Order: sequence, then structure tokens, then C-alpha cells
Amino acid sequence: MFYHAHNVPVNYGLLGLWTVMQALTVSAIVTFYAAEVVLQAMVVTAAVVFSLFCYTLQTKHDFRKGYALMATVSMVFLVGCMLQILLMSTSFNFFMSIFGAILFSVYLVFDIDAVMHHHSEEDYILACISIYMDVINLFINILQIINEANRS
Repeated sequence: MFYHAHNVPVNYGLLGLWTVMQALTVSAIVTFYAAEVVLQAMVVTAAVVFSLFCYTLQTKHDFRKGYALMATVSMVFLVGCMLQILLMSTSFNFFMSIFGAILFSVYLVFDIDAVMHHHSEEDYILACISIYMDVINLFINILQIINEANRS
């Protein structure tokens, strides 16, 4: 996708194909959850995305300074996800879901800020994908949080 991001007829087709593949992936994930949990996660995700978008619109903070910290936190999250596979603990899964929701919320703020202030107009496909991935990952983590909270 990166190599064809500026090739106009190809980039739209690849974005459409990528969107369909992501939709199939997310639809496969949500089949494991109750309908009310999925609906609650959708509403919470929409509220979080809207509030973070409003925050990013009004703030004057330059978020580019935090990329190194976010890379470090992402590595910690990746190691935690690997541990989660080995431990198979519901409480650790709940903790990692909260950690992931916070992480992808911060990534969403960074990416919205980058689109508004740092990307050129030609980077719309890559910006779309980065924001879309932030929202999908945020939704999946919120879905896991709500599911674990309803189980207790």
C-alpha cells in the first residue's frame, strides 16, 4: 500500500480492498461477543473517538515530540501481548485491554494531529489507514474491556 499511495487509480482500489479485508476481520472478531456488548463497544468507541478528535482540534500541543516514547510503549505492549499468550490469564487480558485502549487512544491523537498539521495533501490514503487502524484497535480493546466487565 505504501508504494502505491500516490498512484491515484491504484491507491483507491487498494484502499477499497484493504477496507473490505478489515471489515471481514472485524466481523469475524465480533461474532465471538454478545450483540449488546458489541453495541456498547461501538457507542463507547464513537464517544472516545469524537472526544479525542475535539481535543486534538483545539489543542496547540505538538505531538511529534512523543513519537520515541510511543515507540517504547508500543514495544512494552507487544511484549505484554506475547506474555498474554503464554499466561492465558483473564485478569492480565483485562489489564492488557485497558493498556491497549489507552495506547491506541494516544496513537489516534497523534495521527489526527499529523493529518491536520504535518501531512501533505497527497498523503490522504496513508493518513486514512493510520486513523482507521487506530479506531479498529481501540474498538477491539474496548470490546474486550466491556466483555470482561460484563463477565464479572
